[in-house]
Amino acid sequence: MPTDVSNDEHHGRSRRTVLLATGAIGTAALAGCAGGGGDDDERPVTHERVGTGDVAFDHWTSAFYSPDEDESLQPEAASAMRARFDEWAEENPEYRANLVYQADLDQWESQLVTRASNGEAPASSTLDSVWVPDNREYLQPLNDYVDDVDDFFPFVQETAMEGGDLLAAWFYTGLRCLYYRTDLVEEYGDGDPPRTWDDLLEVGGAIADWEGIDGFTVQMSALDTLPFFWGQGGELVDDDGMPVLGDEDNYDALLSTFEFFADLVEAGVTPQRVGTLDDPAQLGEEAANGQSAMFIGSNSRYQISIEPNDDDPERWDVAEIPMREADQFATGVGGWTEGVYAEDGDVAEAAKSFAAKAVEPATMGRYCEEGSQLPTRESVFDDDEIFSSDTFRFQDQFREFLRNGVARPSAPIYSEAIAEEWVTAKERVFTQQSSPEEAVGTMLDNVADSYDGDVEYDD
Repeated sequence: MPTDVSNDEHHGRSRRTVLLATGAIGTAALAGCAGGGGDDDERPVTHERVGTGDVAFDHWTSAFYSPDEDESLQPEAASAMRARFDEWAEENPEYRANLVYQADLDQWESQLVTRASNGEAPASSTLDSVWVPDNREYLQPLNDYVDDVDDFFPFVQETAMEGGDLLAAWFYTGLRCLYYRTDLVEEYGDGDPPRTWDDLLEVGGAIADWEGIDGFTVQMSALDTLPFFWGQGGELVDDDGMPVLGDEDNYDALLSTFEFFADLVEAGVTPQRVGTLDDPAQLGEEAANGQSAMFIGSNSRYQISIEPNDDDPERWDVAEIPMREADQFATGVGGWTEGVYAEDGDVAEAAKSFAAKAVEPATMGRYCEEGSQLPTRESVFDDDEIFSSDTFRFQDQFREFLRNGVARPSAPIYSEAIAEEWVTAKERVFTQQSSPEEAVGTMLDNVADSYDGDVEYDD
């Protein structure tokens, strides 16, 4: 199931099975089937239903989150989903959630907003985190059902909360980081991973010159390189969803980012071919095969590509994504949430308890461990009994990186134009078809033309 943690590597991969892959962070379409509650099965949990009570409600979701291993698109996490649902059904015998599986992401997203605006939304739904702001006015607070909302990482509080109200139960996430060969960084640098762009150019250039391999690579998805912009304080849209990436301070951050891309190629650190490289698996496999020294990858990239393919995987480590200045930090995050539209009555209470179950620490830890995802609650990292400390080799670093997580804006213009124009501009700069100024100028013009309204960048 795609999301730009970014329609790239949203689900990543478990230690056993490759999942459809933002990532968020390859793109894959959802596959699912229509669900309902009208079966004669007396079990408390089935593929189509959770619970057997008289207070019934529809919950829209994906087959990724089916509790049935044979039906799930993420079979290794099906037991965690079943445990979550079994517990909820036992705790709430009067309720029943009918699971209605959605097969088309775009239709799912648009139907939620359309139906909610007409008062016809389902009682609850699983939502991509990027959908939350568009649904904010319709989503109901979960604070009475979710303990310790301050335990969530800052990006959850910034995206899924409003006025202290938790509007979506964000139950897992992913991130991007720098993977680097410790032996090469030790030999050609000072042993510390590059913290700034200048550091990356210096050590990456030396490695490329003396080792004859790529110093640094990155794929073409937006989420892999937007942190370079976000880390400088850059903003893509304003609170009303209007593009502002061409405004004065944002323009400076934008242009400097694309000038950095040009510098990478001109210095021989990064090959031009990354301008058309859109397969995250290829990056990891090239690195594991000794063809590159550093790359941007998702939190699951080590266990997907490095560990099974590198004869000496222990030589790899991770670090924060290098920034323009040493005191700047950002990583792109994604993940999925549970939200409730029902406003009052027994159905609302049932749906809220159902959504809240997803972010109970034990539930979250169990799902993240089995699905190889990262928790959105910081405390879950502290309890080895609910989230094993060896789920990821770099688990402690990932926890630190999540504190600097930035979620994609949900404004329609992001998915309609900004993400695609960012990738196109990046391709043209990496392949040296355009200067940074030309590529950025074209991107800004195309984004403005795509926006449903007048855009006048403040310069």
